[in-house]
Amino acid sequence: MSEGEGTTFMQWRERAQTEVRDDGPKMRAVMITAAVVVLVGIIVGSVILLLS
Repeated sequence: MSEGEGTTFMQWRERAQTEVRDDGPKMRAVMITAAVVVLVGIIVGSVILLLS
């Protein structure tokens, strides 16, 4: 591997890590929202089963 390729890889890795860091809070919000939706679905399903 030549020096140029190494530098390119380092730049690519740095950019990928920066993007992951920037997307971290967004991904956490998506996961929390998904967990809330699943919990609400379980609770509503349980109530419907209990009432029927």
